[in-house]
Amino acid sequence: MYECSCGQTKYEKIYIDRDALVYRLSGSTRYDTAFKAADCLKEVLGVSKFDSAVIATGKNFADALSGSYLAYVNEAPMLLTNGKNVDDVKDYIKKNVKTGGTIYLLGGTGAVPSSMKSGMSSYEVIRLAGENRYETNLLILEEAGVDNQELVVCTGKNYADSLSASAVKKPILLVKTNITDEHKELFLDNEVENFYIIGGTGAVSERVQMELEE
Repeated sequence: MYECSCGQTKYEKIYIDRDALVYRLSGSTRYDTAFKAADCLKEVLGVSKFDSAVIATGKNFADALSGSYLAYVNEAPMLLTNGKNVDDVKDYIKKNVKTGGTIYLLGGTGAVPSSMKSGMSSYEVIRLAGENRYETNLLILEEAGVDNQELVVCTGKNYADSLSASAVKKPILLVKTNITDEHKELFLDNEVENFYIIGGTGAVSERVQMELEE
């Protein structure tokens, strides 16, 4: 197991047995925890600064889960905002992301406010936002590049299945009750043929499975 100190002094060290040592990454809020996780990622990667960062709302799950693969392929931290901590997020970026790097804002201004771009002219700021979480999901997948990739298919109505699947390092496709024309266009343009459906038919319907098998 990798031992991550991340320059912090508040991590709890919990000894489970002689061979296992667990470090807890914990902030006073989910937003502070995201900063600490980012610090640990930087140490794991062995870099002094990131090339990019991904920012999503911490109030809902869909955009952050969709963006987990984007963060993975870019070796980037996932930072969370509630709209009130914008200055803290920008300060973290300026200290920890290379000048000229890319900052991805996931979702519309209701998720990540427009003020996130203010004072960020030293970076390329890209907002990936659709009319809803499903459209945003597709924009994120296109940006991440899913050429001939296996897709993990999860319901977009709840977070448990997609959260469980987010650790497998595969792009996540959020669906409702059917596969849309936009989905099919993504599959065709990126030669996507293999899918893993997560959850039972109450989560991802038989109709979706049948349409994926066509």
